[in-house]
Amino acid sequence: MARRYRSQNFDQLIGQEAIATTLKNAVSTGRLAHAFLFTGTRGVGKTSSARILAKAINCPNSVGGQPCGQCPTCKAIAAGEDIDVIEIDGASNNGVDQIRDLRQSAGITPSHSNFKIYIIDEVHMLSMAAFNALLKTLEEPPPHVKFIFATTDVHKVPATILSRCQRYDFKNIPAARITDHLMEICGQENTEAEKAALHRIAILAAGSMRDALSLLDRVLSLGAGRITEKLLDELLGKPSLANMTDLTAAMAAGDAAAVLKLSDQMLLDGMSAEQVLAELTDLLRNLMVLRVCGEQTDILDIPGEWRGALVKLAPAFEASVLVHHIALSDQTLRSLRGSTMQRPLFDALMVRLAMAGQFSNIRQILESGQLPAPAADAKKKTDFLTDSVGSDSPPVTVPARPLSQELSNPPASNVPPDSPVPPLSPALKKAVTQGTQDVNSMWESVEVFLLENQGASLVNLLNGQARIISADVSKGTIQLEVPGHTHTMVSSERYLRMIEAAFSARMGKVCRLEIIAAARPVTAAAASAPAAARPAPVSSPRVSPELMKRAQEMPAVKQLMEKMGAKLVNVEPLEISADAADH
Repeated sequence: MARRYRSQNFDQLIGQEAIATTLKNAVSTGRLAHAFLFTGTRGVGKTSSARILAKAINCPNSVGGQPCGQCPTCKAIAAGEDIDVIEIDGASNNGVDQIRDLRQSAGITPSHSNFKIYIIDEVHMLSMAAFNALLKTLEEPPPHVKFIFATTDVHKVPATILSRCQRYDFKNIPAARITDHLMEICGQENTEAEKAALHRIAILAAGSMRDALSLLDRVLSLGAGRITEKLLDELLGKPSLANMTDLTAAMAAGDAAAVLKLSDQMLLDGMSAEQVLAELTDLLRNLMVLRVCGEQTDILDIPGEWRGALVKLAPAFEASVLVHHIALSDQTLRSLRGSTMQRPLFDALMVRLAMAGQFSNIRQILESGQLPAPAADAKKKTDFLTDSVGSDSPPVTVPARPLSQELSNPPASNVPPDSPVPPLSPALKKAVTQGTQDVNSMWESVEVFLLENQGASLVNLLNGQARIISADVSKGTIQLEVPGHTHTMVSSERYLRMIEAAFSARMGKVCRLEIIAAARPVTAAAASAPAAARPAPVSSPRVSPELMKRAQEMPAVKQLMEKMGAKLVNVEPLEISADAADH
């Protein structure tokens, strides 16, 4: 079908009207270059235009630069039988010997036409030696010779060749133009077709008319009386609109189980993981365009039914989330092609896309000054601090406060001194009476409680370097020593409440906690040693005030100090060689 419906004159070129008009004017006015270069993607009309141009140049009956198509010359060129129009495949005739033969034959005058025309398809496949052999002839060709080159990879053609050619860039054919042309062909073939189905073929062709005609050939070979979208799904193995929208809607709802189930059904239907990801990436791109450009955008070239469904889905996503989804899908798609474990990668991506709402954006966190709430189980949506003290004691809650305020003004405690005090557990009461060192062993139990109740980040922050230095049973107060570099963060209201709630849950008593900064990090070996036995703090090396000031004015340091409550402790100049300093 692609051969039968090949364009025979400039007016039949679809989507290349500007080039057709230019070539017609060049032929009609006689202002013909000695070499033409047609470049563009596959199936957009480069070789057809080369043959039409050859006919227009040699046709004795051409009118307005248009070949008649009826004379023996036009018919012979169309059939590839004219001895004055030589078509050469650059992929199979890419050696220097073939180009030398071409140079020798170029000196022979045409047999019956005005010009001898050489059409070299895929000219970029010629070797460098062949290009060099062609260069002199191309620079000073005989007056009766014309060259027409066609290529899909113009960047592989040497600049010395490009500078001696008149270049024409063929554009991808719009899907709407391909659809209209396919409708005309279906009419000539006496075949009914849904326009939406033909439009889908045009989209799959990606701007190539030849690919679109090849796909139409496959559909017509089924012998179906009517071309429908359902028929395309069965033939091409593409997911239906309903399947894709259901999958995307499940992602928007954060239903990872439904996403896995729907994607698994697509794989069971015969689609590969790469096909599903390719279709999903294209759909996400369409949603992104709708979110950014609005419903009436002309950028999207999709059927009306698809547009209506995507317009309903688009508000469920943020544009930034869609950009991230596309990047993840593309990264996984490339990983699948070289992996022997495609299914785990595919399923992990599906779950990751469905759980995107549970991940926080660090830029938004810094700008808002809010710490992200810890992830909770489906059964427990609130912070464990509200119920960790127990039913006999008032819950300790954490009021929402900006992060910068928490770091700069850490409150001691919100638990009033006269709060009702439940009885102390016998085991802990015995430990308290035996001394502080025994109470300090209770910290291990508190760490376990924190790990079990979403306090792992706090435990990791302390890194086993915290210890209890005093405990007052009557007042319910505890002094906890932490490394100096963690004091500001641990003293924040959020972390303070977490530790108080953990102590209260373990001791059966509402506790008030005082955080004391250690002079130096407390190692595990020194944690149980008396305070007098610990080594003296090590002072930081002296740094000039000018260097400290320069460091504080650095944008990254300033951002950390303002947003995260960081403190500049020391600046260590790097030793840079003279050569590195010059650069």
